[in-house]
Amino acid sequence: MRVPSGAPAAEVMSDMAVLARCDFLRAPVLATARPEGYKEWHHFAVHRPGWRLLVNFSLTNEPLPDRPLRLVPRVIVIIHQERWSGVVERFTDANLHVSADLGSVTVGRHSMRIRPDGYRITIDSPDRGIGGELHLTPVSRPFVVTNQPAGTGRLSWLLVPRLRATGWFRAGGVEHRLTDEPAYHDHNWGRFRWGEDFGWEWSSILPSNSGDPWSLVFTRVTDRRRLHSFYQALFVWRHHELVAVYRDAAVRAHSHGLLARPPDCTLPPPMRLVLGGEACDVPESVEITGTRSGETVRAEFRPVSYARLAQPSEVDLDRSVVLCETSGTAYVRGVVDGEELDFTGDGVFEWLHG
Repeated sequence: MRVPSGAPAAEVMSDMAVLARCDFLRAPVLATARPEGYKEWHHFAVHRPGWRLLVNFSLTNEPLPDRPLRLVPRVIVIIHQERWSGVVERFTDANLHVSADLGSVTVGRHSMRIRPDGYRITIDSPDRGIGGELHLTPVSRPFVVTNQPAGTGRLSWLLVPRLRATGWFRAGGVEHRLTDEPAYHDHNWGRFRWGEDFGWEWSSILPSNSGDPWSLVFTRVTDRRRLHSFYQALFVWRHHELVAVYRDAAVRAHSHGLLARPPDCTLPPPMRLVLGGEACDVPESVEITGTRSGETVRAEFRPVSYARLAQPSEVDLDRSVVLCETSGTAYVRGVVDGEELDFTGDGVFEWLHG
């Protein structure tokens, strides 16, 4: 394991111990106690020059007309190599196995394990032409936010803003070997219904230079039209430590223009027939500013391309919920605790339109 410059190995190992205690699957406990509307997912993003990989393991309690609620697992893989492409695989509950210690989940031939030294992910879908094995080692401490409003429900999440990804991944006949590539992880769980009056903006920014100590995460939960914010925060880490949190009135987020291009892909592909058209409301650029005690951090993100994920609304048969995953370049400037931030980075932003 390569320790980032300025971060002692003992501190990184301590961060792993924290991770093992706080990141685990909630579904076997929470979804049994109150199953209606329960959802949970582990999301990973690997940043590499000219290449992005998003992997998502999700569990959703779905109602059935003649049977009790059941947990439906999905595995989503989205890759950006010149353009976005990907797959969404849905499984039955018979293909789901959760370990007794709640630290690992197996879905068909895919698996995600939380170990003392980080996350291990296996993707094995030869019929879709994708597969790989990744080990993601945390180099920053996780942070947990609980019980934030999402429509009439609530959503909680755990953030690990910076990890190192090592392993391999194959897609489209091309195999990529990864060594200590920058990565991001969030784990989300809660009870809500897709299509209720809420949306979100979510982003991670990692420096292009691996020696730069800064990592940023921005989250914002809004109403469907994004006119009212229920929760917003900008988090700033230096090496392994969370050094600044800007919340609510201390954060300003402004979008400019619209990205003048259609999505690279729509997943699952049949949803393209439902959505139709190529218009989107992905902005041409977005500017996020956090201010406290006379110090300011400003991040500007410029999307380059995006993939569109969609599913039917759970509250309105005439609506669909659309999630846009974008990649692009981020520019960060500012001062935190007297230290200057000034770097160009890689960003992955997502916009949920409820």
